[in-house]
Amino acid sequence: MKKHVCIAALAAILLLWVLNRPARALPTMVRLGYNNCAVCHISPQGGGLLNLYGRSIDKAQSLQGGDYQPSDNRLVKWISWGGRITQDLRSVTQGQIGDTTNQSILYTVRARFLYRNATELGKGFRLSAVVNGENESSKRPALSYEPAIKPRNAYLTSALLSYRPRSTLEFAVGRDQLPTGVNLPDLTILIHSHNRAGYYDAPLQAKLFWWGKRYQITPYAFFPGGPEKTGERESGGGSLAELDVLGKGRTVVGVNALHGSTRNLHRTLIGPYFRLGFGPWGILAEHDVTDRKLTSSSTSFRQNASYAQLFWYPREWLLTSLIGEQLQTQTPFRERLIGGRFEISSRLASYATIGISTRLERNYVTGQLLRSVALQLALKTIN
Repeated sequence: MKKHVCIAALAAILLLWVLNRPARALPTMVRLGYNNCAVCHISPQGGGLLNLYGRSIDKAQSLQGGDYQPSDNRLVKWISWGGRITQDLRSVTQGQIGDTTNQSILYTVRARFLYRNATELGKGFRLSAVVNGENESSKRPALSYEPAIKPRNAYLTSALLSYRPRSTLEFAVGRDQLPTGVNLPDLTILIHSHNRAGYYDAPLQAKLFWWGKRYQITPYAFFPGGPEKTGERESGGGSLAELDVLGKGRTVVGVNALHGSTRNLHRTLIGPYFRLGFGPWGILAEHDVTDRKLTSSSTSFRQNASYAQLFWYPREWLLTSLIGEQLQTQTPFRERLIGGRFEISSRLASYATIGISTRLERNYVTGQLLRSVALQLALKTIN
């Protein structure tokens, strides 16, 4: 009976999957000599809307292939304010089957819908925003020393006013996710979910992006963004700096450092990382060391979190990855997690990406083993 239930659940997930994770450029582009995000993305932080060149690359690297051509439709041109507005609608659907030691099988289907807009105001100024809606939340773990943000069904993850006085310098103020090292889109990985970088962590901030052919420097200051609980409203600052060591765009080494304080806790993070690319394959890795101190008891403890990904493109439109993660937290909040994943994703067209992943994670404190399989599909409109 259980077998038939599993098959039926998997079939249902597959059906939903085919009808609806976002298609976006990845830091794996380092394999082709792209050492930062500003070449293809409107925002130099990356992970957002693509510029004209980025849309051309997006289409060329898909199974469909071909050249990108902006729409000639009069209505589309009117909506885009003569090309000054770049926007899209996306649906992201993920179905997951998982089980944990001594617990029953869990089936989840999570659908997220996004509207993203970047409006050029002229003279280097730009307004941008991302509005999200979802049926099932994906909170970061509620840690005993750092509770998770309570999500809403609809929420704003980014609202920025940006100013670019020249092609390699940009200032931005508003609400957004903080800059991170390898800049991965999956915010459930340990280096993100245990360091206040989940899907709903979007503090107010002021930041600067300064980049060149071989470097990028991003200092930033951040402030409470609104939904945090009393006592967990964090303010602080930090900086991200990276260098293309060999000058070919394929050997990027950097470090992210920040210090933040709430009424209940102080934290200091140092996170070295690198992105290496060698034609069809490459390596992404980051190791974050976070020292925390509780204000109520002066208790101090350290957390170490690591991420490593070996990726290979057998075809331009097909990505395979082997991923390893680990996290260790000192007493009195002792944690020890080790996990691994295998992922395959295919960019069928510039508007559709599908993928499948398997995951194992062992909690060495509780002895629990988590196993899961996830199917995911991202659809988006094309300008």
